[in-house]
Amino acid sequence: MSTFVMGCCRAYRRIARAYPHQYRAICGDGLEQLGEDLVPRVWQQQGVVGLIRLFGDLALRLPCEHFSTWADRLREATMADDLFEGTWRARQSEASQWKVDRPAPQQAYLRFEPTDTGYLMVAYGVVNGEACAERPEVIIADGRRRPLLDLSGRPIPGVPAGAMTFGSRPDPQTLELSAEVDGQVLRAGRYKVSADGKTLTVTNKGSGPKGPFEVVMVLERVVPDPY
Repeated sequence: MSTFVMGCCRAYRRIARAYPHQYRAICGDGLEQLGEDLVPRVWQQQGVVGLIRLFGDLALRLPCEHFSTWADRLREATMADDLFEGTWRARQSEASQWKVDRPAPQQAYLRFEPTDTGYLMVAYGVVNGEACAERPEVIIADGRRRPLLDLSGRPIPGVPAGAMTFGSRPDPQTLELSAEVDGQVLRAGRYKVSADGKTLTVTNKGSGPKGPFEVVMVLERVVPDPY
């Protein structure tokens, strides 16, 4: 590889490193590696004209990505505050408990997405080194009882027939979601946001196929929201 091409590769890496942190966090080392792969090939096939186009595209995208990042931050700062909306990450805390007949997650996340009727709650994380996700749940905090079904309106494997679910919001900082069948409590969940809006305490108790369970987790809001 010629000195000129090596210099172009270094220049590409420097420009790539000037992209916003959020953009590079998604791409990882891919953007810099792309330069290592493309520069020699473009030089060989298209010469100086090709390199001008390559660097021109990289340089033009740079201010666009910075503008997009700041626009997202401004939108988050000016949108109507919703105490639950966003992504929450579990943290190691003495207040956390894991009394379930399965391994505790190494990483755990909860995401609340507002809907016309309440929230869509998605739980995901890492267990035993592998990514995993729970079944998404709909929270409608109006106190009405509804059949416990999946998002497509179909029965959920492992859930007894006739199970009902109901949600409530006793105060602006608290959501409650419960499920029962024939008077037996399958699950009673409580989600409470701290006064400063930075932490979420989740308490889940109930009885599953493997017996009683109890989970208490303390999560912190992820800022900026990665989604």
